[in-house]
Amino acid sequence: MPAGKTNEVAPARAVEMSPLNRTVGFLLKRAQIAISRDIHEIFAEFDVTAVQFSVLTVTANNPGIAQHELATALQVERPRMVPVLDKLVSRGLVVRRQDERDGRSRRIHLTEAGEELLAELHRRFALLEQRMVEVLGEEERDRLLTSLELLADRPR
Repeated sequence: MPAGKTNEVAPARAVEMSPLNRTVGFLLKRAQIAISRDIHEIFAEFDVTAVQFSVLTVTANNPGIAQHELATALQVERPRMVPVLDKLVSRGLVVRRQDERDGRSRRIHLTEAGEELLAELHRRFALLEQRMVEVLGEEERDRLLTSLELLADRPR
């Protein structure tokens, strides 16, 4: 080691984040990153992403949903939905069936394995939601959901 050099790491200094840390967009992004980490952690052993979980959930609630409807509902670009579905099909969690009225359209259905996995994912996701309630409290969680819906559904 060169003279005067040590293996010690300089102590981290506080980084000034204002005015970012008082803006809705910045804090939403930070919260989204933190919650995404939690979701990754609770689904990791099943090799399921948040998007795949959303696809399974929406498909369970809308059996036979068309691929394009699924993409629109989840606000995922159609070309990005194809590999997500390909992965779920290859794992035997969903099947694509040709639409009887429109041969160009594919309808998505959960398999029995998909239903079983989704039940466990929902159980774990409910535990994560409960942790959010423990942090926020029930009323604050409800207010946050209302506020987030207003932001998500605002006119563009």
